[in-house]
Amino acid sequence: MKVIKHNIADFQKDASFYGKLDLLLTVKSFDLQAIRKRYLSSRANKTGKTGSVERRKPSKGGVVSIQIESGEITDQTILAQLFEPRGIDSFKNKLAIAAENTVHVFDEEGEYFRITDPWFSYIHTVEFSPHKPDTILISSSGFDLIQEYNYKTNELEFEWLAWENGFNKATDPETNEEILLTRNTEDAKYLKKEKVNYYLVSNPEQDHLPTAKRAAFINSVSYHPNSDFLLLATFFHEGKVYEINKKTKKASAIIEDLKNPHGGHKTDYGYIATSTASGEVIIESKDTKLILDFSRLQGKPSELGDMEWIQNTLSKNQLMVAIDSNRTSFVVIDFEQQLYDMIPYNHNWAVQDLIFGKATKEQKKKLSLV
Repeated sequence: MKVIKHNIADFQKDASFYGKLDLLLTVKSFDLQAIRKRYLSSRANKTGKTGSVERRKPSKGGVVSIQIESGEITDQTILAQLFEPRGIDSFKNKLAIAAENTVHVFDEEGEYFRITDPWFSYIHTVEFSPHKPDTILISSSGFDLIQEYNYKTNELEFEWLAWENGFNKATDPETNEEILLTRNTEDAKYLKKEKVNYYLVSNPEQDHLPTAKRAAFINSVSYHPNSDFLLLATFFHEGKVYEINKKTKKASAIIEDLKNPHGGHKTDYGYIATSTASGEVIIESKDTKLILDFSRLQGKPSELGDMEWIQNTLSKNQLMVAIDSNRTSFVVIDFEQQLYDMIPYNHNWAVQDLIFGKATKEQKKKLSLV
């Protein structure tokens, strides 16, 4: 495979190539400094896995509408304040928000649907199905679980649990010993009899897994645009994006060698993922791997040293908008024309995800009441 690497800092800086951008954001927390402190502490984990090692109280965050033009934010409105909103998606004027353990869906007229499930935990992404009406795809990262729901009937249509499909090996962050994760009581009895270290999640509303103790930490899942039975899931701990066949339940790696990745998805240009901790966006096609490197961009606080954190990347054709959490800036890129721009945002915001578009007047009203 041919590998092409570009340093974004070598592109031409330009504030005119992208016109006016309307974006909707999820801000996980309005206290980014606390998150940075936890992250830096977690790097000392015996397991080498990034993330918290114990349960913590959820932070207050929000859903924000912004407009970017000529290199600056020209309009900004907090539409709702929620506990740790992460996932956001829109499709045919429908809007979905995932916050902690609840999915909120609003249609064009503002009709509101609320999805809950005992196995929802630290939901990271939501995505409307382009193949089936009223269906939404959810990554419940806290339990390494993927689910599809009909949001109008609140019915579960499909689920894929990593632990039951070959990804059940985790590491105890306190002892650095391997443990097997399960939700099956009979399996737990057998493992106990065989004197195998295990962790049973029998009551998901009370049991929990901190980030460092998860097996896969599936922090995003998306539909393959050309197939209803193929999903693309990002495994944070493994550093891979997997293609999951809903019919066979088989998972096959399609992008590897990533560092704490987010947001694996498919576009006309190929498979894309954000290699968060290496500060790169990877685009892989059949015979080419394109690497966009953010590490030489200016504006990172000196105390962060060589640490990079590109939280996620929104893509539309060759235009990309990346969330650079260390530089608290949106980085807009046209990789074909080799142009970029950096737009600073509030330095206390932990921006989690973003989509193109606006909320309708009716959706804004309902959001403010959630």
